[in-house]
Order: sequence, then C-alpha cells, then structure tokens
Amino acid sequence: MKAPEVQAETQQFVKRLTEDNCAFWRDRDVRLDPGAPREVLERQLRYRMRQGVYNELRAAELIAAWIPSVREREIRELLPRQLDDEQRHYQLLRRRLRELGDDPDGYEALPEWEALFDWLVTARSRPTIEKLAMFQFAGETQSCEGFETLIRLAEPIDPETARLYRTQILPDEYRHAAIGRHALLLLADTPERRAQAAAACREMNARVFQAYAAHRRRADHGG
Repeated sequence: MKAPEVQAETQQFVKRLTEDNCAFWRDRDVRLDPGAPREVLERQLRYRMRQGVYNELRAAELIAAWIPSVREREIRELLPRQLDDEQRHYQLLRRRLRELGDDPDGYEALPEWEALFDWLVTARSRPTIEKLAMFQFAGETQSCEGFETLIRLAEPIDPETARLYRTQILPDEYRHAAIGRHALLLLADTPERRAQAAAACREMNARVFQAYAAHRRRADHGG
C-alpha cells in the first residue's frame, strides 16, 4: 500500500499527463476532413476502416508479444482480454467491409504506419511502465478521441458503420485506455518512473503524428 502522499502525487501526475496528451492531439488527427463533401468523407471512412483492419491485427500481435514480458501480475492479467478485443474488432471490421462490397484486406500500410507497429512490437523489452504509457495510455486514449470523431462524421453517411464503432468498438477502446491509466497509477510512484512514463508518451505521440502526416500527404495526392 502506497503512502497517501505518494498516491496523491501519482494521481496528479496522471492527470497532468492526460491533459498534456489531449493538448498535443488537439486538431492533429488529419485522417478525416469534417468539411469535405459527402463522397470524399465516405471514401475517407472506407480508408479508415481498411486501416482499422490492419491496426487491430497488429495491435493483437503486439499485445501477444508483450504479455510474457509484463511481470506485474495486476497488469498482466488485464492484457489477455485486450488481446481478445483486438482480434474481435479485426473480425468485425472485415465483416462490415465485406457487407459494403469492399475488400477488407485491400489496405496497403504506409511504411511509416508499418514501422510504428514494428517499433511497438519490439518495445516488449522495455519496462512495463513505458510500454503501457506508450500504447494503452497515450495510444488508446488518442484512439478513443479519433473514434468519437469518426462516429460523428459517419452517422449521416453510414449509420450502420457508426453504430458498429459506437456500440462494439469504442467501449472496448475506453477500457484499453483505462488499463494504461491503471498501470501509471500503480507504477509511476517515483520521480524517475514519472519521467520514464512522460518521455514514453511523448515518444509515442511523436511517432503516431509522423504516421498521420504521411497519411495526410498520401490523401492530398489522391492516394
């Protein structure tokens, strides 16, 4: 049991880090254009879904790679369910794309996007606090914000897909982000560990933003 003052300091740190992450991502997710014509938004939504198939499969891969290296039992016990969720999301998106007459395996990952997941898989050798700060805390929290935007824009264009994300994917994403928050509240109990977690979040955000910028360049050139 941590001393009350340590618990309070850790809670304040997690609160500040959450605010910092939100500030970093404000207006930086460039994968959908809210002001675009309906046909452009529909095309962007399909691209996001195909990208989502790839993302969910790679997320399952990295969680599977990480589980053996997470020694903290209280955290390790939460990861198998996330692994199951990622695999289920992969199947849900593939099925929905087929229903729409689209190729669920038609996404060709950008080199920057593939490199992001390759880097995350190799992060299994890093301390648990860094891994969970990067993917579950920073990455999954940003994913929640991205899905909220996607659902709002998809609702008038493809309400069935919006419902799929809202009812079967987004609730799981919030639970995955909560795993990251739980890990930081449990482990970020010294100045050194807080510095590790904050640096890992910054590293993750920078790499994801680099991948988003590459996506924007492809979109601007009609890719």
